[in-house]
Amino acid sequence: MSIKNSLISTKPISIDIGILVARIVVGVYFIAHSYELFDINAMNNFAEYLSKDLHFPQPLFMAYLRTSAEFFGGILLILGLYTRIATILITFTMLVAAFTAGNGDVFGDAEMNVIYAAFCLTILFIGSGKFSIQKYLFKE
Repeated sequence: MSIKNSLISTKPISIDIGILVARIVVGVYFIAHSYELFDINAMNNFAEYLSKDLHFPQPLFMAYLRTSAEFFGGILLILGLYTRIATILITFTMLVAAFTAGNGDVFGDAEMNVIYAAFCLTILFIGSGKFSIQKYLFKE
C-alpha cells in the first residue's frame, strides 16, 4: 500500500502501537498529576478543598482514593497490566471530577477530565494490545 493510500485509508496502520502510545501518554500524565499522594500537606489541602468546596464526605479518604486511582492506574496503564480495571477506576474518577469540580462544564472546566475519560474508555474497549505485560503473563 502506498503512503498516499495509507493516509486516506480507513484500515489501521498498527492498532497495537496506537494503543501502546495512548496507554503510555495517559499513564504518564496520571502519574504526574498524582505526585501529591506522597505529600501529606498536599493531600490535606486537597481534602480541605473536597470538604469545603465540594462537600464530599470523608474528604481525606476520598483524596487518597482519587490520588491512588490516578497514580496506580497510571502505572498499570503504562505496564499494560490489568488495564481494564485501571481504566474503569480512572474513568470513574475523571467523571466524578468532571461533574463536581468541573461543574459538568464539558467544554470548559471539565474538558480535560472528559478527554481522559474518553481515552480510558477507548483503552477499556480495545484492550491493552500485544505490547503489554498482561499479554505475556496470561498468554492472551
